[in-house]
Amino acid sequence: MIPFNKRVIIGVEIEAYSIDLSEHKIGRRLSKPRRGLSESGERFTRDSSIGSEYNSRPFTTIREALFLLKSGLRKYLRGLYRSTNPDQDYRMPLLIGGWTNRFAGTHLHMSLAERSLTAKDAASLAWHLHDHIPFLIAIGANSPVWGKQVTTVASNRMVRGSEAYFSPLKRGELNSQALRELVYSPGRKTKPATLEIRVLDSNLPEFIVANMTLVKAICLRWLNRKSATNRITHAAYLQARHEAGLHGMKAKLPWQEEMLSVRGYLDRFLWEHRDEFAAMDIPEEIYETLRLLKRGYNGARIFREAALLAVNEHPQTWQWRFAKRYSQGLERLLSGDPLRDFVEALQVPLPSTDRVWLGRKRASIGE
Repeated sequence: MIPFNKRVIIGVEIEAYSIDLSEHKIGRRLSKPRRGLSESGERFTRDSSIGSEYNSRPFTTIREALFLLKSGLRKYLRGLYRSTNPDQDYRMPLLIGGWTNRFAGTHLHMSLAERSLTAKDAASLAWHLHDHIPFLIAIGANSPVWGKQVTTVASNRMVRGSEAYFSPLKRGELNSQALRELVYSPGRKTKPATLEIRVLDSNLPEFIVANMTLVKAICLRWLNRKSATNRITHAAYLQARHEAGLHGMKAKLPWQEEMLSVRGYLDRFLWEHRDEFAAMDIPEEIYETLRLLKRGYNGARIFREAALLAVNEHPQTWQWRFAKRYSQGLERLLSGDPLRDFVEALQVPLPSTDRVWLGRKRASIGE
């Protein structure tokens, strides 16, 4: 019998800009590892809009997801290329939701281990997921740069591109129409039926897996036949969705009739899903990421502060400075160093999380 925490399987697609390491120039050219590095179930492909896309293998546990996602993305790193051409450009992915005028996203694909996910299953699961989507957008916001300018918006991809690439649905609506926020794919010979969430920005592995953990908790609660935890009107949902894109971790979001900060929403969510969190194998790195989120640090804030630092140092060369620091940090992160070491390479100070409780102080999640 399959263990309960392995009954929901989640795969990831990550679109990415690229950094040409010879000049530390940010662009949309394809970045691919050398032949033979991809493992069974993963693919390195070309995205027609942004350049590069990584498709993971399906993950059965959160610990597996973090390890294999970093291992897969590590294959982009320069040291793994083998070339007889000394003038070849080397590129690594820039995992961010926007930079020039194109959007890069992260898509989560959910399926079941024991049986195929039917259209009826997907509609029922979507009912549980739907009203938490603004929360997932706020947690995963990671596109503060647009048109090569640093903005005050947490997710320019959400604010500017939603109608074109992941338009909203009413709770209870679901079909196989592409470019909606939730999409049911019936599956084929080589791919199982899945429910896809399309709202997340391209991001670092820790933030992607933190979002995946929240999504999996909802899925496990659904499998347990418990009631959905949040219900809001469609008007409130649309407003919350936009608010999450604009302000990220500083947004105010509705939980039932109550307006909460995203940090308060995170605590409420963790407490309501405490049984599902207890059932999952969650590594300490993800609990630390959730603590950083509770302190207000998502990808959007980290990258905005890093970009502004580079702008203030030298406005004419700020993108070069940012890209150089980012590439150094990503190499450390994908080689096994913690998220804090990546942020340190960007020269962004992070607060301590020693006294940050998740859920409730007297019964903290993950302690």
